[in-house]
Amino acid sequence: MGLSPGAFSVNDLSNQIDVRQIYIDMCEKLVSKGILDRYRDRRGWYIPKQSELIELDFKKAEVKPVDIWLPFNLSDLVEIHPGNIIIFSGIPNSGKSAMFYNIIYENQEKGWDIHLFNSESGAGELKKRLNKFPHRAIEDWNFKAWQRSERFADVIKQGENSLNVIDFLEVHDEFYIVGKRIKEIHDRLNGAIAIIGLQKNPGRDTGLGGYRMLEVTRLAVALESGTVKIIKAKNFKRPDINPNGLVKDFNIIDGYQIIDRHGWYRQKDKKDDTD
Repeated sequence: MGLSPGAFSVNDLSNQIDVRQIYIDMCEKLVSKGILDRYRDRRGWYIPKQSELIELDFKKAEVKPVDIWLPFNLSDLVEIHPGNIIIFSGIPNSGKSAMFYNIIYENQEKGWDIHLFNSESGAGELKKRLNKFPHRAIEDWNFKAWQRSERFADVIKQGENSLNVIDFLEVHDEFYIVGKRIKEIHDRLNGAIAIIGLQKNPGRDTGLGGYRMLEVTRLAVALESGTVKIIKAKNFKRPDINPNGLVKDFNIIDGYQIIDRHGWYRQKDKKDDTD
């Protein structure tokens, strides 16, 4: 019996009761040898043990953040390292796509191999949005655009210097699975960066999937209409400034131009200023 990754049921191996019992006995022997585990207390379900380890050579590791432009001067507050995930969650029409197009626009000159995975716009609509940017003809945009709406972990570009922009990760039901999908992307990056768009409900800090979306994320921001809030910042650029919870107000002009209305603040501070 060959072993493949993932859980399996002996019912998948045979539909004959006596033969299934033989498979159960075989699997139980493999459990006793430490090759299989029983899966979630479900009778007849097993999963191979995953004992492979990748050693982290922390002594020779390079402690250097990547050179990446992010809107709202986020790069001045948070360091982004190879293999990191960044999430922009927002209500509909809050500016997620505008953020992503600006990220592509600004990072083309930094040597990134940029790939946009687009689930909403066709080629014509994308061209219309890009044509709004000044000082860059459509022929001078240096990135690849792909139509994609699911299973991004299967197609993201791996390795350092790869910048994957996912606009957006669609989930219409089973929102609990969002964290799993993000983890699958994270495990495939191999040094690449992934910037992921998520829908969120008004008034909520997290996108669909709740706090599961934050588990492997290094930077997460939430967008309401005209407001951005840093929900999670893992690696502070300056030890004396904790970016978590900072808020900024902004405007988007003509669907692409991001205008900061003022600097970062904490919501309590603004409330005190208006009392």
